Amino acid sequence: MKKLYAFFLLLTFSQQLFSQSQPTQPTSGPGGSDYTHTDVTFYNYATNPDGFYLFEPSSPIPDSANVVVFLHGLSLVSPHLYGAWINHLVKHGNIVIYPKYQDAGSAVAASEFNTNAVTAIVNALDTLTHSGHVKPRLQNFAVGGHSYGGLMTANMGILAATSGFPQPKALFSCQGYTDNTTDTRLPNYAVMPADVNLLIVVGDNDAIVGTTFGHFLMDSTINVPTSHKNLITHHSDEHGSPAIGSTHFEPCSRDDAYDTGESNLFTTVCGLGTKTDAVDYFCYWKLFDALMDCAFYGENCTTAFGDTPEQHGMGEWSDGQPLVDLTVEPSAGTGIENNENKYGISIYPNPSSGEVYINLNLQEKEEVLIDIFNAQGQSVKSTRKNYAAGMVNEKLNSETLAAGIYNVQIQLNENKYAQKIVVR
Repeated sequence: MKKLYAFFLLLTFSQQLFSQSQPTQPTSGPGGSDYTHTDVTFYNYATNPDGFYLFEPSSPIPDSANVVVFLHGLSLVSPHLYGAWINHLVKHGNIVIYPKYQDAGSAVAASEFNTNAVTAIVNALDTLTHSGHVKPRLQNFAVGGHSYGGLMTANMGILAATSGFPQPKALFSCQGYTDNTTDTRLPNYAVMPADVNLLIVVGDNDAIVGTTFGHFLMDSTINVPTSHKNLITHHSDEHGSPAIGSTHFEPCSRDDAYDTGESNLFTTVCGLGTKTDAVDYFCYWKLFDALMDCAFYGENCTTAFGDTPEQHGMGEWSDGQPLVDLTVEPSAGTGIENNENKYGISIYPNPSSGEVYINLNLQEKEEVLIDIFNAQGQSVKSTRKNYAAGMVNEKLNSETLAAGIYNVQIQLNENKYAQKIVVR
């Protein structure tokens, strides 16, 4: 019995001795620990569901800072569940706005989430103009979110045009919730502005929401070219200990300094499973950092997009074996058909105060569907016609449209093209 006990003791010791450890946080670059600030100032303006929490860099206090809106998962209203990520963002010199948009008891209807988030963002930006707060750089504005917040991140990219806050240059949607109702989901994501920088992240072992919304968002934002839009899947890796996970709660990274005491089953599950590890450093934190650098300054774009080693690499285990790479869609070298060039599509004049013309060059007889959507994604005009091969010049009367921003979507068989127009 003693020999058997000694054998198992030796086996356990050997496993601990030779078990491979995860890579640590890099010292510089996207996801790195080269922080310019050592402290975070935390403000609580979240008495009501349309309230917000505010995080500002300090030590030293900057004159101004870029702005990040962070949208939490369903019922995860207490910011401590993402506290380590928030610290990372703020200590790198960003202001973080954390809209509450609901309550921990789920008493707020989902139909109010978008309105509450918009109100929180607008009021937070107003608060930042007051004495004692860091001045926001409104030209550098980003939105990121997890789970239900991943869905709402996409919503904010569309609703910004009519909601009184800056158009986000960067959107980071993580494991977005598949809401097939109209309670929170917008009716049309094809109206997403073409110049937004968009990263969509899903986990291959996400048993709660899966990858459905991620693929939907990738496919439906047809106006955003893949030069600045990627769908990224992160994978489990059990080569070492602790293993790398790819579950729904991987973006959670706890810091109890921001615990507001609002709890429920979701916060318990997220809080128990949360950890800060290589998935944060080399996936979520790295990608969001690089996305903002690319959108704001034109830097680190090869880490944000393009299926490059910088983008899909996850570091190495302590024995030198690489962690399982992120999967990026479209993959490097994938040819993306440019439907605008194929069909010679042009829409003019833009802006318009009366008539809008659409030119097409058809190689054969085709059915063409033309839809016009307003900034809320609602269809306001639609026409479907069969055209003979050759040049087509279709006139749309925009005089019946109220002044504002619209998205013209053209569908020819399986091909789609969209362009934003302004009606004065």
